[in-house]
Amino acid sequence: MNVKGKIVFSSGKTGDYDIWTLDLITKELRQLTSGPHWNDCPKWSPDGRNIIFISNRAGTPEIWLMDETGSNQTRITNTDCWHNTPDWSPDGKKIVFCANYDGNIDIYTMNIDGSDLKQITDYKGIDSTPQFSPGGKTIIFTSQRSGNNDIWIYDLETERLKQLTTYKGKDFSPVYSPDGSLIAFVCGEITPTGEENLEIYLMDRDGQNRRRITQNLGTDRYVSWSPDGKFLIYTSSRPKSTAERLMIIDIEKMKTSRIDFDRILLESEIDAEPKGIGLFGLLSQGIIRMSYPDTYFGTERYPDWRF
Repeated sequence: MNVKGKIVFSSGKTGDYDIWTLDLITKELRQLTSGPHWNDCPKWSPDGRNIIFISNRAGTPEIWLMDETGSNQTRITNTDCWHNTPDWSPDGKKIVFCANYDGNIDIYTMNIDGSDLKQITDYKGIDSTPQFSPGGKTIIFTSQRSGNNDIWIYDLETERLKQLTTYKGKDFSPVYSPDGSLIAFVCGEITPTGEENLEIYLMDRDGQNRRRITQNLGTDRYVSWSPDGKFLIYTSSRPKSTAERLMIIDIEKMKTSRIDFDRILLESEIDAEPKGIGLFGLLSQGIIRMSYPDTYFGTERYPDWRF
């Protein structure tokens, strides 16, 4: 698949995620954060010069900002509360995120310098994964206010809420296409055996014309758009594995492909070198590697794409 641009994503294992960038043409991999912390949920600024992300290096997960090279890492929030999934406004002046400032997980906005904090939702449950619309007039998010995880929209001008999905399973993590005409999201389908199977779906911006995009009995999630709206990037695991890898799907051709690159740096960061014990040490690395579960070598999450 002929694609270009640069991906920012997090990779690692429980308790030790770091943020990386990957050039889709050269396959150059660059580490932006380090240390035994949770650095996660990275998002490019609209001009591609900065990245917001979540880090618990100071205790609880707070919102941080850094340059595209990983330099000038600066803490934006300082509340000792839980934060997650920040996103930029189209003009790059504000961010939207979810946090538990009042004991519930609600949606908030603030200026990128941390000023002008505003509470957007107030629900005695969980409102999460917010994102600005391309025009900046609405915020789309996941909420349990219907009794289930569904997708909702908040109009910033009228302050009105609208429910877009009513599926019996979970619908969550919605993201607008660059032109605002489509919404990609994750659906927790219920299999005939009663298990949950996460797949990527698309729907029109009004919630109509819902259709399934991925076909995989593993996990498909953390979906995001290419800047031109022609591709979706997400992470996927195979059946009976929880190790997720970066994938791209061409929406027009409905063709899916894995992003192949040398993962040695990702694995070295979490000390995931396979080791043979005793006589097994005489075997080749390739054979020894097959005896380890995929999760030993880490997992990828929250990809975001820029040109």
